Amino acid sequence: MNTINRLFLMMCFFAAVVTGCKKENSSSDSNNPVFAVNKISVIVTGRIVDESNQPISGATVTAGNTTSTTDLNGNFRINNASLYESAVVSVEKTGYFKGGRTFFAKEYQKHFIEIMLLSKISVGKINATSGGTLNIGNGSAITLPANGIINNTTGNAYTGDVSIAMTWINPTSTDLYRQMPGDLRGIDATGAEQGLQSFGMLGVELSGTSGEKLQIATGKKANIKFPIPASILATAPTSIALWSFNDTTGIWKQEGTATKSGNTYVADVSHFSFWNCDAYFPLARFSAKFINQNNAPLQHALIRIKRANGSSSYGFTDSTGYVTGQVPSNESLVMEVSSGYTCNTPIFSQNIGPFVTGTTNSLGTITVTIPAQNSISITGTVVNCSNNAVSNGFVKISVGTNNYTAITNASGVFSLSFLSCSSSPSITYYAVDATNNQQSTTASMVVTNPTTNLGSITACGISTARYIYYNIDGVNYSILPPTDSISAFTNTQGTTYGTSIYGYGSSSPNTQKSISFSFNGNGVGTYPLTSLSLGTSATNSPQYVYTTNSSTVTTTEYGTLTGTYISGSFSAILRDSSTNTNHPIQCSFRARR
Repeated sequence: MNTINRLFLMMCFFAAVVTGCKKENSSSDSNNPVFAVNKISVIVTGRIVDESNQPISGATVTAGNTTSTTDLNGNFRINNASLYESAVVSVEKTGYFKGGRTFFAKEYQKHFIEIMLLSKISVGKINATSGGTLNIGNGSAITLPANGIINNTTGNAYTGDVSIAMTWINPTSTDLYRQMPGDLRGIDATGAEQGLQSFGMLGVELSGTSGEKLQIATGKKANIKFPIPASILATAPTSIALWSFNDTTGIWKQEGTATKSGNTYVADVSHFSFWNCDAYFPLARFSAKFINQNNAPLQHALIRIKRANGSSSYGFTDSTGYVTGQVPSNESLVMEVSSGYTCNTPIFSQNIGPFVTGTTNSLGTITVTIPAQNSISITGTVVNCSNNAVSNGFVKISVGTNNYTAITNASGVFSLSFLSCSSSPSITYYAVDATNNQQSTTASMVVTNPTTNLGSITACGISTARYIYYNIDGVNYSILPPTDSISAFTNTQGTTYGTSIYGYGSSSPNTQKSISFSFNGNGVGTYPLTSLSLGTSATNSPQYVYTTNSSTVTTTEYGTLTGTYISGSFSAILRDSSTNTNHPIQCSFRARR
């Protein structure tokens, strides 16, 4: 899929699994979901991952008034969720920006969504009294006004240092659909629903020295800059509509415009959430049901709608093979069924449209003959260091950008089936013995249709130990999975924060604690520590700030493949922002990619 194809990713159609609802009159009322008429009962399942496609355990998933928590593999299930047909699912985990998905739900059906949470790491500080500008390595920037910050809870003026967490979402990324909140559907200044084509998004959160949430004061404005990727710079409009994300409705709302300046968009904003620079266009409703040559529904099949300009939208069928959503109106479109996001060759194609703006258009039932070469099965056996079957284990298998988990049975046997772009895809995999905390090395091979037996995989030789140990003020802290969570990722938005590690724990001595840090390196060696933050739920806990910017991280292990590990240690000086006293910290860590 080329770069321009990634631009559209119109998630009002995509939404991981997009299923049926009828269109109602739209509303810009922030207190009511768009298209809210009647609530329906649905099943929502899905998977929550981090930027490295690793599962996030312990995340809270909310659908309506029902919540669930992700398991060790990042999976969740919510039964009988009471949702509007324009459904909103949100995901929260300490240390990450709030994520979510908006999709069209169909009553009594099972819907699948996948969301990539973005790490919430402080990128710097600006004094609230004097204001100032903070430039981020990837071209993003934020300018806060002098004397223009308030406590978001009390509304009182805030005068201390403002810690800024910022994340840029690349509109040309293949992960746009998983990273962005909601879907690419917005309510314009007239209250009309529009489809959106993103040219870049920024998520921003402000916090004070005591962790309090901050916002821009009434009558004041901040300035933000969005980098424009080089591949779309020439087609980026000189002036573009600016949209903010509404957590309640799950819909973007037009709020002003952004202006092109060199290779950035620049805009003034009166509050912070996720902001989005988008061109917009009118919509029509589309629906269809897909079955295979044996009259079985195509479950979770990838449906692509292509525009004449080369951009595309995406959607998944539900458990009955049904898909619906919004597509561009007044245009001739091409509908394709593919085996995955990276598949350029569809297994089915049909011309559709043009559709009249605001109408609902059903294509009925469509039969798709699945080529035998697109169906792949993998099997094998996992044994431990003593060559005995691993009954409590799993195999992680990566195929392109897709990641699968195959659980072993009592005999150590595992199996997995999936649709592939070709009859001989390349995979990477590793096996884990959860009982003895051992895993195999990560291996790669080409598998072939219809079935490939990986043989006996020995989950031995590599410790699965993951930990973050740190000591401050003579108190030892530990973050240890699976009760706690640890994630590692390489930030590809720039080089300033080359590698980031995040840990969140609930074990003693505090009920909740978190640590996140970044260093400018991606191998074994010694690198500058570029950010460090600590958090705890203890009452009246000190607020530590990393200010010296002179410490280093020494890595002793730096795996580059999925399933490998990053380990190392560092020492640094933190300052208590309330007492201006210094506190040394020592930390050692090991995280799995």
